[in-house]
Amino acid sequence: MALVEVHRKGISPLIASVLLIAFTMTIAGLMAAWATSYVSGQTEKLTEQSETTKSCSGANFRIESDTMKTNTSVTVVLYNSGGVDFTNMNVNMFYTNSTDVIIQKISNVSGALKRGDLKSFKVDNNQTAAGAPLTKMTIIADNCPDVAKEKSF
Repeated sequence: MALVEVHRKGISPLIASVLLIAFTMTIAGLMAAWATSYVSGQTEKLTEQSETTKSCSGANFRIESDTMKTNTSVTVVLYNSGGVDFTNMNVNMFYTNSTDVIIQKISNVSGALKRGDLKSFKVDNNQTAAGAPLTKMTIIADNCPDVAKEKSF
């Protein structure tokens, strides 16, 4: 019986250990970089939201009762009863027939509405183009989007 000498080629256990440690450290570094950028992005987002909430904490307005609708226009009267100046007001008009709701967005129609101001503005009532009657409108403060009012017709 003859002995056959087998030469196995491969890397030494020391080099394998060094390579595994290097690979692990590279993955850990990538994860740390991602986690750092993710956390800082979320922190910035929450800071912006809290500043908006803080600046709008005393914001309020109301739609006055002399707001009126005709077949071609809607005259809206707003009173800023809160402690914040509004930069612009956005209006959404809802036209409803028996099966559909059509929403028309009208942005920045009123300009600034300062504290204590009573302001009137007119928007087009496009019920003929929409093919349905105007049933509701919502008015949203541009700089305080959580401050909104609704008027049904």
